[in-house]
Amino acid sequence: MGEHTLPPYLYSCIGPDEFRVLKILEVSPQIKFTMKSFSIHDAPEYQALSYAWGTSTEEEECVCNDARYRISRTLGQALRGLYRHAKSSWIWVDAICINQGDNVEKADQVAGMGELYAYADGVLVWLGEAADDSDLACMLLPELTNRIWALRDSEEGIWNPIKLDDLELHRLPAASDPLWRAAFLLYARPWFQRLWIVQEIVLARNALFLCGKHMVEWHVVANFVSATIKSGFVGNLAVFHVQDMGPDQVTRSTNGIRLIHNSMRLQEGLEAPGDKEIQGLDGAMHVMLSQGASVKVDYVYAVLGMLSEAMREKVVVDYSDQVKQNYGLVHANFFRLCLEGTNDWPSLLFSPTTARSHTPSWCPSWGSGWNASYLPVVACRAGRPTTTSFLPAFNSLPLATGEGGDGTVRITGLPVDTVKEMIPFQRAINEVTGHMTARRVSDFIKDYAPYAPKGLDGHRRFLGILIGECTWLKNHVFYNVPSNDVLESLLAFLEPLAAKQEQEVTANPDKLEPPLVPEEQHRSWQGRYLNLVLHRWPGRSFGLTTSGRIMILPCDAKLGDTICVFLGGTLPQVLSRHGDGVSWRYIGPAVVDGIMKGEVFEATGDWMSRKQVFCLR
Repeated sequence: MGEHTLPPYLYSCIGPDEFRVLKILEVSPQIKFTMKSFSIHDAPEYQALSYAWGTSTEEEECVCNDARYRISRTLGQALRGLYRHAKSSWIWVDAICINQGDNVEKADQVAGMGELYAYADGVLVWLGEAADDSDLACMLLPELTNRIWALRDSEEGIWNPIKLDDLELHRLPAASDPLWRAAFLLYARPWFQRLWIVQEIVLARNALFLCGKHMVEWHVVANFVSATIKSGFVGNLAVFHVQDMGPDQVTRSTNGIRLIHNSMRLQEGLEAPGDKEIQGLDGAMHVMLSQGASVKVDYVYAVLGMLSEAMREKVVVDYSDQVKQNYGLVHANFFRLCLEGTNDWPSLLFSPTTARSHTPSWCPSWGSGWNASYLPVVACRAGRPTTTSFLPAFNSLPLATGEGGDGTVRITGLPVDTVKEMIPFQRAINEVTGHMTARRVSDFIKDYAPYAPKGLDGHRRFLGILIGECTWLKNHVFYNVPSNDVLESLLAFLEPLAAKQEQEVTANPDKLEPPLVPEEQHRSWQGRYLNLVLHRWPGRSFGLTTSGRIMILPCDAKLGDTICVFLGGTLPQVLSRHGDGVSWRYIGPAVVDGIMKGEVFEATGDWMSRKQVFCLR
């Protein structure tokens, strides 16, 4: 029988404990494979394929069990690449081994996908064919990473400051060397943009990356990410190559590196004793912020395999059209489950610059991208009474029980104050370029420093609101730390910097505006402060409460909104009452002077009688 007369492949039903695997027989001139189903408890050794599905609609025809079977051109490339490295192996490929046309089977298989990756002998990651000097990156990435780590002081555990112009003095390639570009473009590949890769990597016994004819082990990929995150200067090199890479590729590379970094954090959290589930939940929620799921419900389903069995049993995987259209409730119901298993309101998930649509106000916008504008939470305990007799009761969030699927969550808290005045930090940003300038930052601080309490302690508290607590200044990695008034020292630093930047703009009007933080200042305490300004000011306002407290809060807040603390939470929160007079809209976290250490419980006397249940929707 000729191949053109072969019948189309028809899936047969499989049981709840069964799955399919395939074995590639040949790839030229046409891909041929055999596929069988096995019980998960009695399956042969197999490997799992991890690849980027892509959005191309191009297809090719192959042969499965002597029947016609159509696959995407992207998957065809992956199978051919896989065949070079894994001939005669049984392989699990989600796009083929799951009947994608059967939503019931798909839901059942997706629910158990974590086990499929965990039981596999290994995961084979197909990054794609060789391109953009990927051969160079694959060959030299281990040595490049080792040389980056060599800059770390082994005794002190800190990274020595380094200028991009001095890279060659430290046995590293020059900033313009194509190796850096090749490495960043490797992490910009589509595979690194997928949310599903986290589960596939975290649960794998081992992972091998295939790119063209090269193989790279997982520890090499992960080690370069660790070096990039911790060294600081490597990330700046991606921006150095923005002209030849393009801004989109720089962003994709940065996102890919962050996704692998968060995967590593999640893996460590799952393997840690004690607070394993809390760490796993926290890691999963941060991973869900990453972009990379074309079906919105997958932001929940893609992390289930990494959570506890008890947690998985509470989530029903459903790919029906009705559920996919109402994905906001899927997101909200899952977040409510996460809140029940954590010991703090996850303020770091809420970016002030991200609008939350299709979900309740209290649910993070999954897939909106990493939140670089997070507020400081270390040593904060705004919603935790300092009295030891009450402390054990509020190490977790006191959510009200009996929640339904109505898109609301009820949480116990304490109203503290109201918003009286707001001054957007947008005033420190150049309206034309969208950049902050030293002059505007300096003027803003000078204009609103009078709001701070008087004296040296008042200046410290003022900066603590604008930027965060200054305890990290004691770290000797930062040089020239002032021993007196930090605020005055910062302003003294900003004045000549502003004058210098203004001279540069006047002399070179066509040149890009200089960065707020000069390269040579990234390791100084002033540079660290200004970097925090860049992260924490956009999307927020400086504010004053009715009681005269200074604060930093989201720009979405409005005058008259309520400042409260959730019992058990670390940061104060801003809520806005709905027109019904009963429910509240969640605005976001804030930093408010005078209540960050739980002082509100001491100042209000019988606070137990003032606590109330906030219904958020």
